[in-house]
Amino acid sequence: MNLLNRYLQAVARLLPKARRDDIIAELRANILSQMEDREEALGRPLTEDEQAEILRRHGNPTLVAGRYREGNLGLAFGVQLIGPELFPFYRNILFLNMGITLLILFPVSFIGRAVFPSIFIPLVMQVTIITLIFSLLNRYKVLDKWDPRKLPELKAVAEDGPTGRNIFEFVSLAVGTAWLALTPKWPYLMLGPGALWLPSLDVKAFSRWPLFYGAIVALLCAEVVLRFFTLFRWMPRARARIADLVLRVAGVTVLTLLFFQGPHFISTSDPDVTEWANQTFQWCIAIAALIHLWRAGWLFFSLLRDRHQMLPARQY
Repeated sequence: MNLLNRYLQAVARLLPKARRDDIIAELRANILSQMEDREEALGRPLTEDEQAEILRRHGNPTLVAGRYREGNLGLAFGVQLIGPELFPFYRNILFLNMGITLLILFPVSFIGRAVFPSIFIPLVMQVTIITLIFSLLNRYKVLDKWDPRKLPELKAVAEDGPTGRNIFEFVSLAVGTAWLALTPKWPYLMLGPGALWLPSLDVKAFSRWPLFYGAIVALLCAEVVLRFFTLFRWMPRARARIADLVLRVAGVTVLTLLFFQGPHFISTSDPDVTEWANQTFQWCIAIAALIHLWRAGWLFFSLLRDRHQMLPARQY
């Protein structure tokens, strides 16, 4: 029953700790009963494929765990947008995301009243995007398309679901990406009161900046999607690391090409401001590229180490 134990392990890491043991015991009894009934009907032990089919019909571990969350709520406007299985994850991500956004934007709104009405726009965008993502997951039954045989192997200590650190990293990245994407429209988000001086300085970026800016935002959006899938461990660890490595290498490439476009990234009517802005911008690019390079190197050697540990020992 290795497959059943792997299934129950995947469910357990998403359950509330207070009720985890009781729920897993109940699930084990129900699934074992179904398997025994099937074995009795066939007159033989079940094959792994037949066990996997029973587990697949029972439901994706994420959805099964969602059924045991307190409240059993959903989201509906005439039709059901988000079912009770996904709603707890939707609610937690949405509230945490909005909380961090308000924490960042409220101080900005108090500094300049002109920005205060705009504080609601990022909030509406986040609610809309997060609701749309979960609605699509619910509508197209994405989580129903899974294979029990690809569940993680049994571990001595089962992993819990999304941790506070993972959630914080995901939300921080999502908010940071939204902040960077909105800055061209609302420079106040980055420059604060200094944005009021932009018209008088006649600030202009170099001609290829829109291309680099679009590439940077696209890479950040891809990273947000990757973090979303790894948040609930819907993607195998090795694949997630490979995808992260590809994004880091792409990031280093874009930042390196951007660095060599300098040193004249920005021009203004004030020579002193121009020199300071270009130097600051170049330093920021260099630091960001080094961080991505370090992360890419760490991921590369981690993958090599894991692959070496999986190779069978030589026989002499």
